[in-house]
Amino acid sequence: MSARSIGSLLLLLLALPVAADEGPVCCEDLVEGPAAHRHDDLDEPAPEAPATPPAEAPGGQAAAAAAEKKKEPDRWFAVTGGDVYPVTGPALRGATVLARNGKVVAIGERVAVPAGAEVVDARGLRVYPGLVAFDSSGLVGSPPEDATDVFGLGLQIALASGITTVGQGPVVAKLTWGTLEGHVLEANAWLRLDVGSGQALAQLRGELERVRGYLRDRRAFEQARARGEDVKEPDRSWLRGRPAQLEQLMLGRARAVIAASGRTELLRVAGLVQEYGLRATVLGGQEAWTVASLLGRAGLSVVLAPRARRDADPQLERESGWSIESAALLHQAGVPVAIVPTSRSIGTGGLGGNDLATLNLEAAYAVRGGLPEAAALEAITIVPARLLGVADRVGSIEVGKDCDLLITDRDVLHYEMLARYTVVNGRVAYDKAKEALLRAVRHSRDEGPAETVPQLWPRRPGEPEPKMPDSER
Repeated sequence: MSARSIGSLLLLLLALPVAADEGPVCCEDLVEGPAAHRHDDLDEPAPEAPATPPAEAPGGQAAAAAAEKKKEPDRWFAVTGGDVYPVTGPALRGATVLARNGKVVAIGERVAVPAGAEVVDARGLRVYPGLVAFDSSGLVGSPPEDATDVFGLGLQIALASGITTVGQGPVVAKLTWGTLEGHVLEANAWLRLDVGSGQALAQLRGELERVRGYLRDRRAFEQARARGEDVKEPDRSWLRGRPAQLEQLMLGRARAVIAASGRTELLRVAGLVQEYGLRATVLGGQEAWTVASLLGRAGLSVVLAPRARRDADPQLERESGWSIESAALLHQAGVPVAIVPTSRSIGTGGLGGNDLATLNLEAAYAVRGGLPEAAALEAITIVPARLLGVADRVGSIEVGKDCDLLITDRDVLHYEMLARYTVVNGRVAYDKAKEALLRAVRHSRDEGPAETVPQLWPRRPGEPEPKMPDSER
């Protein structure tokens, strides 16, 4: 026996007592990793490993503290006793809308309201989904997460008009008063395309052709690879920025917005979307009524201001110019129509702030031109929500959607309509009785007597300062 063998034997003999103390040794005891505790062939379940004490586990102290912290209670909100107009379903008289943590969970006449819920008594009032403005200006900051003024006067006026969601450029945002929580719905809702001139149209076609060529090569590559062929993958390194956006557009994963007002531009748009299979929305469309059936066949939608005038051309031997019946004729042709005012800003005119130029009244003018009232309501709620890609969240009152509501004592298309309450994400964002801006406006007996508002300015020299009502102090 060699010296090496004798040494190995001695080492083995020295180790035996230790092994005996630890129990019998088997092959599995010598295997490292998961195989050491395999119980696949045994009837009894594998024993669970002892739990690591929280204080000894990585981050255990933080996990223990989080476990001890009580769960945040559900935030319940209810609007009771109002006439609910869901938009996507029949009206419900004297119904309750119940929301939990900002989402609608129940709608009906016999809905139990949990104890501790915030309740708005809407008896005698109408409850609509919050209005959706497809296009706006000055309400959303850039970037919206940091620059939106959630205490701004414009935001307050928009909420007083019942608007809860706006599009501004490709951004879709909620009018969340006093907080940025839940403010942004969509950061890139659509891609703007330009067909305003022949040169712009030619450039766009060139870009689309290049993307279409890549998609064709990509499909051929995938088919060849499925057959087992050794083929080279098409180069996509150039698909960055705008080409990447056009790719998403051609794959049907994005929507385009194209400004077009005249008949010639509209015909260009219709031809373009049919040739490349694009989903697109026309913004403007003053002469869209003259080619309504063609736009319907092309699958286009239109965002228009019913009172945006365009003079007819007397030299043309065809219909031209603006028509108050434009929205009605497009609706009859199957074209989805969203309505906006002529001005997109908030102030003395536009979406809110002017009695005769608000979003809801613009829809009422479309009714004057023959648009059914139901379609007019859809044109300022669910249709713009669909075109902005957020109809799963807003635009109608449905279980599972955000609790965004307009509560008023008038038909939403009435010229005297003002919000009593505007609800955003299951919170009251505007309460007319608590806001000095429009509180003195009274057009309903159940709001109580009108306040006497003193004339603060102008005052003659030496006149004492008028006494303010207690509510203004």
